[in-house]
Amino acid sequence: MKVLLISATGNVGSRALPALLAHKHTVVVFVRSESKLREVIPSSILSQVTVATGNATDSRAVRDALVNNRCDALLNCAGQGSMFPWQAPRLQGIINGVADGAVDASKELGYPIRAWFLGGATVLDVPVFTEHAISFDTLKAKPLENIKWSMLCPAHMVPANKEIAPLSKPSGNPLIASIDIPANFSRFFFSGIPFFGPFCTVLLNAGKYGTTLEDNADFLAADLTNPDSEYVGHRVGVYDTGKKKGE
Repeated sequence: MKVLLISATGNVGSRALPALLAHKHTVVVFVRSESKLREVIPSSILSQVTVATGNATDSRAVRDALVNNRCDALLNCAGQGSMFPWQAPRLQGIINGVADGAVDASKELGYPIRAWFLGGATVLDVPVFTEHAISFDTLKAKPLENIKWSMLCPAHMVPANKEIAPLSKPSGNPLIASIDIPANFSRFFFSGIPFFGPFCTVLLNAGKYGTTLEDNADFLAADLTNPDSEYVGHRVGVYDTGKKKGE
């Protein structure tokens, strides 16, 4: 696929870029600052991609990047959601800008845009609120005939490697995915207590849902090779089995 990668300088986007290339996608990188991109990503990787500049909150800029490059898909790695319900939402401008830009591009190009967005494990069917729940509601309101979206919902992610480097082949990943629910989620006698119960339940489960940035990047890049992905229109939880497929 030809993929518009929105933000390639953060933790996920910088790992997604080599993963997408390893899976033989053609990549257009959409960033606010090309100079920052060149500081973060090695020239050996950048020489393989097209760069478009713009702000992810600007739906027209996103539409233009998709249309001008005739992209089939996008992967949004921009922004960071608020964790707690008392914090002001800070991600919605990006979610709306990217999703609306994809819908408009689809109408002009004549085909749906496959799109992955990043959420968090707490937007799955677990009893706690985060801003990602608002993002999920936003995406559900978009027409699937124009934007075939999915939301990846990992818990805490850590880097397996500090350096960003080209990949000669896909790295593979040990993740199993679950649709709309977290795998092996435990509930406790106090889980139903308002606020305290849900929050503590999530905290006690969080330790077993750690994954690496690189494994999530490979998962996303691999799924974008599948034109009939089962994850379209869903939240997707991931769980590290500790063993890569085929091992």
